[in-house]
Amino acid sequence: MLDEYKIHVLPTDCDIVGHVNHAIFLEMLERARWAALESRLSYKEYSKSGLWAVARHVEISYESQAFPGDDLVIRTGLVSVGNTSFILKQEVRNAKDVLICAAKIVYVTVGKDSRPIPVPDGWRNMFTEWK
Repeated sequence: MLDEYKIHVLPTDCDIVGHVNHAIFLEMLERARWAALESRLSYKEYSKSGLWAVARHVEISYESQAFPGDDLVIRTGLVSVGNTSFILKQEVRNAKDVLICAAKIVYVTVGKDSRPIPVPDGWRNMFTEWK
């Protein structure tokens, strides 16, 4: 089962038009990715490893609007793993299961010198596979 992160939309999440601002969606997606990661590896363990996943590319499409009071579910899963990178997919849906936005994030794994390194074996199945 894909990782799910639930979030309630507050008025402060919205812009002058009254819907969730695009930048806030990026923050919500990042929170969901951290929640998925922390369910398997604590931040303390992650930071001690000296290895990092750095966002290289974000592709996002906004399909519908979200408003104050909406309850959203963000699903996160692994699309693919390459030599030094991996791709996560995320979808945000409302309580009626309407797709609000979808994103793909390409991460590059880097070592202490900030240079790309092969994706560690333990990271290759860190996230549930998106099917």
